[in-house]
Amino acid sequence: MKHRSLKLRITFWFTMILTLICMAILISVMAVYQAADRQSVKDKLVKVVEQNVRQLEREDDFADDSDYLQDNVQLMIFNGNGAHVGGLFLYNELNQLPFSTAGFPQEIIMDGKTYYYYDKMVGGKRMEDKFREDFTEDSVEKKPAEEDRLWIRGVIYANDSLFDVTKNHIYIIVLFPALLALAFVGGYWLTGRFLEPIKKISRTAEEIRNSGDLTKRIKIKEKGDELSELARTFNTMFDRLEENFTAETVFASNASHELRTPVAVILAECEYAFENAKDKQELYDAIAAIQKQGYRMSYLIETLLVFTRIEQNTEKYPKQKTNLSPPVRSSCADFQLIADKEITIKTDCPDELYASVNRELFMMMVNNLIQNAIRYGREKGYVHVRMSEEGDFVKITVRDNGVGIAEEELPHIWNRFYRGDRSRSSQGTGLGLALVKQISAYHGGTVSVVSQLHEGSEFTVTVRK
Repeated sequence: MKHRSLKLRITFWFTMILTLICMAILISVMAVYQAADRQSVKDKLVKVVEQNVRQLEREDDFADDSDYLQDNVQLMIFNGNGAHVGGLFLYNELNQLPFSTAGFPQEIIMDGKTYYYYDKMVGGKRMEDKFREDFTEDSVEKKPAEEDRLWIRGVIYANDSLFDVTKNHIYIIVLFPALLALAFVGGYWLTGRFLEPIKKISRTAEEIRNSGDLTKRIKIKEKGDELSELARTFNTMFDRLEENFTAETVFASNASHELRTPVAVILAECEYAFENAKDKQELYDAIAAIQKQGYRMSYLIETLLVFTRIEQNTEKYPKQKTNLSPPVRSSCADFQLIADKEITIKTDCPDELYASVNRELFMMMVNNLIQNAIRYGREKGYVHVRMSEEGDFVKITVRDNGVGIAEEELPHIWNRFYRGDRSRSSQGTGLGLALVKQISAYHGGTVSVVSQLHEGSEFTVTVRK
């Protein structure tokens, strides 16, 4: 596909739209000019005729022949019967027209062109003398004979089209293409300025693609407009990509390490059994060690699979309305039977507490919290499990009086494969709390912890009803 510059396309369409607007404005202006010119022509016609009427009213003789064309107005003089008395008679159509007493110019089409004519009867001294001559003995006033009436008819050509008007305002036609050329050049420059942030975004994205360096960011002036917002959105996206990429890299490294260790133990035990086992007991010990590492690998793989399925939002874990109290109480009772260090597990749950959850994931989350509380609890300590309703959420709190967590470690405990101080590093895989956070988010909830070193911890998770 042929590449077309967005800058050029925007400029082209901008110029086309401006051209249409200018043409519409030009036509409107020309129409206004046409109306104004026609009115000016009419005014000129009336003025010339009125001047000549006043002249005839003051004088006994007519105007000279040279005065019958004044300021493009053709003058014709008739008597009352319509006979020619003087003037220019160039159009036969005008000779047959009756005299108009409307008091304003009339329009007529001759030879396909528009003309205006204006009729005015002559009064004054000349007519008064005629009245006296016709005054009878019985003092009855008579009007002058029709042939002694005088009419002046003025005729003028009207600009008949926009083209005729345009010729009188040629400067507008000259300015029109100059305006469009200026608009194209200015639009092209402005478009380039407006698209510069997009170019920066494109260049930055291309640099990241080529170099793989997710630390690059778009540098753009903050103007508070949509392009600035777009640049901030891209920078936020790059922040998230960098964070996720770093997390995935660490995760892959930790997962490899966690899986490599049991594999190494299994291989070592197998080699020892083949080469050094002398009796059944040594073989049983080797098999037991292999089995233990096998269970650990199985747990790691199953947990990672749960993470993947939740993140991919597959239909593996459908939700349904469930009474959460019975399974939580049952789980607490089971843990009480196997809890070491004489730890007491207390429960505080209502008889019925419903929420839309996936029971398998929900119990996996609760069991992880209880198991952690037991694992890091103190001798003859306690674990308190409490459930309650808070608006649209169900809140589960697991509190213990165990070893607690150092303040500097609290922001990291939700990361996968993170394990705290050395005294805790040999226990667990570092996936339990990360899984708790993932499951809570899957159910539209949150996780939080309050802990003090050597005093105990309180974990709180919520799930949406």
